[in-house]
Amino acid sequence: MLEFAVLGPLEIRRDGRAVPIAGPRRRALLAVLLLNEGQVVSLDRLIDAVWGHAAPASARAQVQSLVHGLRRALGEDGAGTPLIETRAPGYVLSVAGTASFDLAEFREHVERGRAAARAGETGTAAEAYRRALGLWRGPALEDIGTAFSDAVAARLEEDRLAVLEERLEADLALGRHGELVPELVPLTADHPLRERLRAQYMLALYRCGRQADALAVYARGRELLDDELGVRPGEELRRVHAAILAADPGLSLAGPVAGEPAEAPPGPVVRPPARAAAPVRGRTGAASLVLGLLLVLLPVAVRGDASAPGAPGTPAPERGPSQQVLGPAWVGEPAAPVAPELFGVTLNSSSGAMPSFRVGAVRLWDSRTRWTNVEPRRGEFDWEILDRLVAGAGEERLPVLYTMGGTPGWAAPDAPRMAYDDGSRTGPPADPADWDEYVRQVAERYRGRIDAYELWNTANSPRFYTGDPQTLAALTERAARIIKAADPSATVVCPSMGELWDEAPRRFLADFAAAGGYRHCDAAGVKLHQRNEGDAPETIVELGALIDRTFHQAGSHLPLWNTGTTYRLAADSTLGEEQAVDQAVRFYLVGLYLRYPRMYFYSWGGRRLPLVLQAEGGPPTRAALAVEELQRWLAGARIRSCGHGTAVGLPAAVWECRFLVRGEHGAQGEEAAIRWTDHGEAVMTAGPDAYRVDHLDGTTTSLAPGGALRIGERPVLVRHRAS
Repeated sequence: MLEFAVLGPLEIRRDGRAVPIAGPRRRALLAVLLLNEGQVVSLDRLIDAVWGHAAPASARAQVQSLVHGLRRALGEDGAGTPLIETRAPGYVLSVAGTASFDLAEFREHVERGRAAARAGETGTAAEAYRRALGLWRGPALEDIGTAFSDAVAARLEEDRLAVLEERLEADLALGRHGELVPELVPLTADHPLRERLRAQYMLALYRCGRQADALAVYARGRELLDDELGVRPGEELRRVHAAILAADPGLSLAGPVAGEPAEAPPGPVVRPPARAAAPVRGRTGAASLVLGLLLVLLPVAVRGDASAPGAPGTPAPERGPSQQVLGPAWVGEPAAPVAPELFGVTLNSSSGAMPSFRVGAVRLWDSRTRWTNVEPRRGEFDWEILDRLVAGAGEERLPVLYTMGGTPGWAAPDAPRMAYDDGSRTGPPADPADWDEYVRQVAERYRGRIDAYELWNTANSPRFYTGDPQTLAALTERAARIIKAADPSATVVCPSMGELWDEAPRRFLADFAAAGGYRHCDAAGVKLHQRNEGDAPETIVELGALIDRTFHQAGSHLPLWNTGTTYRLAADSTLGEEQAVDQAVRFYLVGLYLRYPRMYFYSWGGRRLPLVLQAEGGPPTRAALAVEELQRWLAGARIRSCGHGTAVGLPAAVWECRFLVRGEHGAQGEEAAIRWTDHGEAVMTAGPDAYRVDHLDGTTTSLAPGGALRIGERPVLVRHRAS
C-alpha cells in the first residue's frame, strides 16, 4: 500500500517503509502532480512549477526524464497501470483506490465535520476536525522550496488555520473553554492579526470568569491592528467586545447552542450553504453560538463611502457598541448610468483577436506590448503587435487602456529583470529622455484610438518596479504632460498599485502621493483581490475601504480603476465550474458596490488561471456567458444604490444593488434589484410589486406578490412593477 503525504515534508511510503525520491526537481514535479491528483497537468504548467521563469530550453525533455524516474520509483496500480499516465497535454497522477493521500483525507475529515456541524452534531464535528488536524506533521511541502510550492503551502496553511478555528468554535459550544485558554495563548501570539482566533480567546476567558483579561486581549488586538495595518478591529471582533462589556447573556452556555433560537423570529431566514463554505468563512451548526447569535443581537453596521462618518477604515473612538445605522451603503441621486466600460478584461493575447462574448473595454499588458516589445532598441519601434491589437479593439468599438512599463534592457541595463521572457526590466530608465520619447511615439501614433494610458503596472511591487516613488512621480508628470499634448481627450491613469492588503505597499502609495504623483492624472489604478484564495469576492469591499482610507489620508480623491489582481493568482487552484460562474459575475458587482468605473478582469485569452472566461480560439465558458447576461440586464440601466445585510432589511449574508432598468416591453424606468449572498442561501419575502426573477442562464421565474424569494450565491435580478 502506497501512502502519499504533503502535510509536512513530502513523504512517500510503501507498506510503512519510505520510498526515496531523489533530486529536488523530481520531488517538486511529484508535488505538483499530487496537488492536482486525478487531473491532467500540462507540460507548460509543470515546467512553470518546477523552474518558474528560469526554465531551460531543455525543460520539456527534462520533465519526461523526471516522470520516467518517478514511474520507476512509484510502480503501478493493482491493474498494472502506471500511477503516472501520459495524457495530453501532459501527465496525470491517480491515487484513488490504490494509495492513501493525507491531503485527501484531511479534506474528507473536514467535510464530515462540517456536515456534522450543520446537523447540530457538535461533538462529532469537533472530533472530525481533530482527526483532520492530526494529519499535519509540520508546514506543508516545507522541503520543496519552489515558488509554486511556497504559494500552495501558504494556501494549505490558511486551510489548516480555518479548520482549527472551526474546531475551537465547536469546543467552545461544548463548554470546553477552560481547556482552550492554554491552547489559545500561543495561537493568538503566533497569529496576532487573526481576529476570529482573538474573539474565541476573549470568549473562553470571559466564560472562565476573566472578563478583565478578555477585554485586555481585545485592547492588544486593537493596538496591533492599528500599528500593523492602520485599521480598526472588524465587525465580528467589535461585536464580541461589546457583548462582553454589556455582559450579554447570549455569551453564556445557558443560551441555545444550535445557532438559532428555539422559536424563529419573524422575517428573513438564512439557511446554511448547500456545500462547505470557503475555509476562512466557515460558520457551522452549534459551533456558531457566539458569532452567529451576536448577528441576531447586534445588527450589522453598514459599509459606506470612505468619506462618510463610521465608514470602514475611518478612525473612530472606542465607545462601546458601534452606532447602529440603517440604510444603504450609498445612494446616488439622480441614478447614474451603468457604463458598459465597467466590464473590462485584460488581454493575454497578441493576435488581435477580441472576446467573442460581450465585454465593455480591454486592457493591454500581458500581450507583448510592454515598452521593451515596442522599442526593442533605442529609437527603433516595432508596432506590429500593438497595431494589431488596437485595430482589433477598434473594429469591436472597445476602448483601449494601454499599460506602460517594462523598461527595455538598453534603457536600464543595471536594473533587475522582470519575470518575463522578453528582457523587460523593473527599474526606471537611466535617462528620462528615453521614457519621454517612448511615451510621445505611442501617444502620437494612437491619437484617438487608445482611450487611456496606465503609466506603470503594479508599481509598488519590486516584481514590476524597483525605483523609488519620487522617481515614479517624476516619470508620471512627464508622461501625463506628453500624452495630453498629443491627445487631450485621452485619460491618464496613474501607475497601478497592488498588494494593498499589506502595509508596506500602501506606504509606497502614500509616498507616491506625497511626491505629487496623483496631481497629474485623471484616475488612479489599483489592484482588487481577495486576501486569501477561497475568500468570497465580497471580501474585496474590506480592501476597498483600506484603499479609500489610504487615498483619503494622502489627500487624493481621483476616480479609482481596478486594473487587475494579485501576482500570485496564477498559482491559485482552479475553481469548479459553478463557483467560476458565481465569482465571475460577482467580481463586476463588487465593482458596482465600490463605485469603480472600470473593472478589468484578469485576464482574457489564456487558460492557466483559476477562473477562465475564454481561451483564445475556444468558445466562451459558462462564466463568460453569465457575465454577458449580467451586461444584458444592465444595458441602459441606471444604478440607484447598493447595500448589504440587516442595514437594508435583508438577511445578513445578502448583498443588493438597485437599478432602473428597461421593462418588459423596452420601457425605461422599471425598478429592479440584483441580489446575491456571499455564502449559503437566504429565503425572504418578495415585495408586493415584485413580479419576476431573471436568472443568469437566461431563464425567468414568475413571482407571486408577497411570495417566497430564494437568494443564493448566484446573483439574480428581481424586477418590480411600476407603482
